[in-house]
Amino acid sequence: MALTFIGLAVIHTWPLASDLPHISRVDNADTELNAWAVSWVAHRLPRDPLHLFDANIFFPDRHTLAYSEPLIPPALLGAPMRWAGASPVTTYNVLVLVGLVATAFGMYVLVFRLTGDPLAGVLAGCLLAFNSHTLTRLPHLQALHVQWLPLSLWALDRLFGGGGRRDALWLGLFCVLAALTSGYLAVFVAVTLVVAILARADRWVQRDRLQLLSHLALAGVVALIGSGVGLWPYAVVDQGGPLRRSIEDVVMHSATLQDYLTTAGRFHYEIWSHRFYEAGRDALFPGITGLVLGVMALGVRKKGRAHTRVIVAVGLVGLLLSLGPATPLYGWLSAVFPPLRSIRAASRFGYLFLFAVAALAGLGAANLRKRGDLGVGMRVVVIACIVLVNLEALRAPMSFVQFDGFSPLYRTIAETSDVEALAEFPLWPPGSIARNGRYVLASTEHWKPLLNGYSGFVPSSYADASNRLSGFPAPESIEILREIGISHIVVHPALYDPARAAQVLAEIANQSDLKFLAVDEKGSRLYRVRAQNGT
Repeated sequence: MALTFIGLAVIHTWPLASDLPHISRVDNADTELNAWAVSWVAHRLPRDPLHLFDANIFFPDRHTLAYSEPLIPPALLGAPMRWAGASPVTTYNVLVLVGLVATAFGMYVLVFRLTGDPLAGVLAGCLLAFNSHTLTRLPHLQALHVQWLPLSLWALDRLFGGGGRRDALWLGLFCVLAALTSGYLAVFVAVTLVVAILARADRWVQRDRLQLLSHLALAGVVALIGSGVGLWPYAVVDQGGPLRRSIEDVVMHSATLQDYLTTAGRFHYEIWSHRFYEAGRDALFPGITGLVLGVMALGVRKKGRAHTRVIVAVGLVGLLLSLGPATPLYGWLSAVFPPLRSIRAASRFGYLFLFAVAALAGLGAANLRKRGDLGVGMRVVVIACIVLVNLEALRAPMSFVQFDGFSPLYRTIAETSDVEALAEFPLWPPGSIARNGRYVLASTEHWKPLLNGYSGFVPSSYADASNRLSGFPAPESIEILREIGISHIVVHPALYDPARAAQVLAEIANQSDLKFLAVDEKGSRLYRVRAQNGT
């Protein structure tokens, strides 16, 4: 099964696998940020694990890894590559493929447990990992490593089936791994498990309910302690609520029913879905094959109704939550479940709807194979359905950009012993902070503290610094750099408009407080900020 999913991951992301070191989505700031994050974890964890979250961006702030998704489990998977010398871009590209395969395999494990049918598991894995929504989010590594969602439901189902402490520990571990991967995923898993537990109320009237309750409590303790220990910097950063989202922000990033008719799969897009597609919206159409098989699962025999009930409940809750404050459910859940308040894109809850369709389609496919005496014929039908769900989602060949490595200036910075902190110019204001992504990724070459940064959260320290340094390279800006603690700067004339670039270079030439050190082939320049005594 793993080889099947590996092959499909290569096909769906083609031509990525053809040149892993040199093509990527580094035209997207989220790719740059996530490639930096997994490299930071690989760099810092073996050296100073107690200060893992004190990342090198947004100097002089602390706990800056907590401004974004932690991505610790994917980073651990990619760490051997980084330690062996692979570039952050190569590592990221491999983790894209690994995430798709792992998510598909996790769904296979769940559906195989529910049905005992390997083909049904493959079909469900394809629907979860290779749907249009996932394949439009390659810059978001956390959206590709979602294997902990089906695996947590697998462990919960084992507990409902009479499992013991081992299954409880697995459930707690999967919850921890989800939380260490992504805040969104942690919330998705928590919501899914609560809905599943409520939907299995029939288990609470059986004689072993106290044992079940004790096992669930054990899983909860493991999840809370593991997540709390691993993610305590988020609580530190969120004191006063800076990571919490405003209701207006959530409304802006909520789904509409139109999003459930949107797909980037070439077949549907060309024929009809382009009428519903809007740039920046989520593509949440699960595909016709998945929907048809999912509907067929609703008529499953009594033996499988409990599983169907759970999956339908998860899908409906996900759909309603994806609409954000447009339904009362979102406001109520925000009041009783504080982590939800850090979620900006409520539309991402649509993934739970896609998860439900994938699981139901697996049940439907298994039900097909159990009908009548047409065993071989139904096997062919299910294999055809597997082909169809992949064709419906297919976007390949995808568009990537060329990555030719980093400027040699960054290697010079790495080898310069007196670099206390670095700033790169243009220093983009908060409204254009995504353009700092290139600086963040390039910092993997030297790991020096960096004034620049990028994340979904802009700290007040950066907003203040970018405002005060807007007049760079005026003499007063040099004093501000000293005040912040910046010892070196890199200036990229090519990133300014030509007139402003000429002005900046002319002003720097008349500056005695900046010592020229090096220049690269594109004209970017490295300077040392002289101390006040002129050294």
